[in-house]
Amino acid sequence: MPEFLSSAFLQRAGEQLPWFAVVLLVSVAITSLLSRERRRRLGLTRFLLGYLCIAALPLFGVIVLRSALREGLEQAGHGWWSALWLSLFWMTAFILVAQWVVRRMPPTRGWLRDYRQAGRDIWRDRLARWLGIRSRKRD
Repeated sequence: MPEFLSSAFLQRAGEQLPWFAVVLLVSVAITSLLSRERRRRLGLTRFLLGYLCIAALPLFGVIVLRSALREGLEQAGHGWWSALWLSLFWMTAFILVAQWVVRRMPPTRGWLRDYRQAGRDIWRDRLARWLGIRSRKRD
């Protein structure tokens, strides 16, 4: 086990998990309030699952993983700048790989597809209404 994944890493991750939960809940609440039409079209469960697939991984990477990695790297003897840049690199790698997996693995692939399609449908209907175009119903 690498030395930077020490108890300092685990302790810092544990300290950051409540902040991650609070930020995630606030972002879900704000998105739910501002996206009433998408929530109505998808239903609450599919709406929340789709949004969490988009928001949870980057927030976890930024709040929990990067902070814990930086703390662990500093405890392992890396300097402040070195720990900062290494944690930034690994956080970015984690977010990119995790999002790639989420976009391609069932069932999250379907949740994301439905969430994005609802957004496209909403904007197509809005633009049609604003421009005075009759919308065609798709069967």
